[in-house]
Amino acid sequence: MYKLYGSLGAASLAPHCVLEASGEPYEFIPVNISDEVERDPEYLKLNPHGRVPTLVMGGEVMMESAAISMYLADKHPEANLSPALDDPQRWEYLQWMTYLTNTLQETMLLKRYSSGYTTDTDTSAVSDSAATRLTQILHVLDAGLQKHVGPFFLGDNLSTVDIYLNMVLGWDPDIGAGASETKDWPNVRKNYDALFSRKDVAKILLENDFPGPVS
Repeated sequence: MYKLYGSLGAASLAPHCVLEASGEPYEFIPVNISDEVERDPEYLKLNPHGRVPTLVMGGEVMMESAAISMYLADKHPEANLSPALDDPQRWEYLQWMTYLTNTLQETMLLKRYSSGYTTDTDTSAVSDSAATRLTQILHVLDAGLQKHVGPFFLGDNLSTVDIYLNMVLGWDPDIGAGASETKDWPNVRKNYDALFSRKDVAKILLENDFPGPVS
């Protein structure tokens, strides 16, 4: 049985959704990741950074949200959350997952936690620059979603990309889940609403205090 260590609203949400969709037995083990709490030494043996998520599968331990999500989606095709290796849309899937982790998530962290990226007591230059870049990134994502007729990055096929996008956006109160705090990115909003068409995915989103459809 899988054991997923995570925290509600954190980066464990995406792999949690994939596990739920797979139908495989698993245990979700909550981890307090607030800065004020000292990490459990036993947990640090699993994840030296003390962050979430961490997936334990038998004697193997895996870190990193995107890697866990993609691994589980490929290992359990019955979850229907990733295209097969020979699927014509596989390249798009890989492209957007990498874009979300390397570009969107990095910029989001710069904006939200700018003090960790500069020794200057005034962090506004870092956060303001990241906010400007984040706007550009969201325009790229919105255009990418518009490419297909369906609401997802792969058209009518929900994948881990869509879940991961909304997990990261949910970390920024200025944007909100599904970009609900603005009307600048209508395709992003449609994408978020469409996640709730899958009961298994919707279950985990709601457990993580995501609001229902915003449109």
